[in-house]
Amino acid sequence: MVSEAEQIRAAMRGGLDGMVFSDHDRLVDRKHLAELNHRYAPFRIFTGIEVSLAGEHVLVIGIHDPALESCIWGYNDLHRFVRRHKGFLALAHPFRYRDISVDIEKYPPDAIEVFSPNTPVWAEKKIRQIAASIGCELLSNSDSHNSQMIGKYYNVVEGSPADDGELLQSLRKRNLKYCYERSSLPRF
Repeated sequence: MVSEAEQIRAAMRGGLDGMVFSDHDRLVDRKHLAELNHRYAPFRIFTGIEVSLAGEHVLVIGIHDPALESCIWGYNDLHRFVRRHKGFLALAHPFRYRDISVDIEKYPPDAIEVFSPNTPVWAEKKIRQIAASIGCELLSNSDSHNSQMIGKYYNVVEGSPADDGELLQSLRKRNLKYCYERSSLPRF
């Protein structure tokens, strides 16, 4: 497990301006997040969580509600919750273990991860087709279980968001640019 400080330093070394902490089924305490933002300013750390569902992982950005940590979510209910709270929802590393097992046509995410250390390269074309058919963005995320991947997969948003609200505004503009190092793509 990589410490928060190691993740932040790796992101800074990689030339990033900020990152979303999205632990599995756990939010970072708001007070602690504020302390990290103060300590590493002008680098920014934003609110996120990777919610584990039966068969899928879903990134939720911009909502700091302990209900997200409950581990009892169905995708449809999570989608409604995120929409009601005006957050951002992204399908993480699709096809890593199996075909997409949630109804993204009826409940489309805001984005789908196309590049990450855990997204199979063979699925790129399929992911692009799905994203185009449902009208969602593509993301490239480091899924930073180790600091060596941080900065190799990232997204560029419009402006310089200073807080979660501004990040959500930038994400909603649907003007994301995903970036990755081809040499870092997984081979499975």
